Amino acid sequence: MMEYRTQDNYIDILCRKRRNVLQILHYGNVVPFNWHTKGFRCFYCSKPMRDCDTLKEHTTKHVVDLPSFIAKSIISKDIPVKLDISKLSCKFCAETPIQSLEELITHIEEIHEEEYDRTLGVCAFPFVLTKDVMQCVLCNNMYDNFTCMVGHMYKDHINHSFICQICGHSFITKIRLKRHIHDSHVGFRCSVCGKMFNAAHRMIKHKEKMHGQAKYRECNLCSATFESQYLLKAHLGKMHNVEKYRIKCDYCPKICSTKGAMILHVQSQHSESKYECDLCNYKTGIKWLITLHKKKHFGERDYGCSICDKMFRRSSNLRSHMKVHSGTSGRVCRLCRRGFIDLDTLSSHKTECHYMEEA
Repeated sequence: MMEYRTQDNYIDILCRKRRNVLQILHYGNVVPFNWHTKGFRCFYCSKPMRDCDTLKEHTTKHVVDLPSFIAKSIISKDIPVKLDISKLSCKFCAETPIQSLEELITHIEEIHEEEYDRTLGVCAFPFVLTKDVMQCVLCNNMYDNFTCMVGHMYKDHINHSFICQICGHSFITKIRLKRHIHDSHVGFRCSVCGKMFNAAHRMIKHKEKMHGQAKYRECNLCSATFESQYLLKAHLGKMHNVEKYRIKCDYCPKICSTKGAMILHVQSQHSESKYECDLCNYKTGIKWLITLHKKKHFGERDYGCSICDKMFRRSSNLRSHMKVHSGTSGRVCRLCRRGFIDLDTLSSHKTECHYMEEA
């Protein structure tokens, strides 16, 4: 495994890597490029490219001051520059056959007598870009998309100096090792799929959403069960008159089970009424409540159940209604406001009915 000399600091290593890349781009007939999950980008101007042929044609037209550009653009010693070597040759010795990036580096050292620091390990990844299935030029593995190809290069063709002492996985940077430890070994792990979460409530929501393991809260006074702590508190206040969950309004007889509900009540009913319904005497201090109130006048019911076609004014009412069909609160499509019993059914609906709208 390659290790850097202890006296070398980060800046020294970065400067030597920049010099290596400069030598390759100066002498080699190669096409440098960047890659993001959405596609190729020009190495020099970051312009997105729709395919590899457009990328090659565009990049070769650039006239760049390489020393100053590389000094500004290469800011990490651990990320190899990606190169297309489809037409690999030396710019100054065109008749000399060169078959690989390694041969080009040797040619630069021996024929042009330039210095190339091999102690730095991998400074550039070679690719032969095509629109079809891609083949790794180092081991001949085949991939049908470039994301998989890049992942393969990082995993199999670069030295990983940082090793996780817990599971043995290795990483090229200390930052990636720390991220792995945090995501894989620290926090709360789902007992079903093993996914890690940094908070217990996120893991609980994940189990409910992905594995159908809803955690029900049980009332210790009557054994009724509820899907949320809020519903349990409301039940304790209304049905069992638990004083802690009977928050009384200072202005009227209204009783709420949570402070949030009481704040909303006071703002809408007892604060300065800035908003009025133009159809009746209803007033409120909250603007969106006017819009909701007017639906009562016009009979607007925009949210519909996909199973029994019953309509509702509010999405929360529709979600509550879905319990009649599934025992769970259900899901609501944000595009057509239809209700579905679970996330899988909603996803199927979106694929069938809204694939053009979400594209």
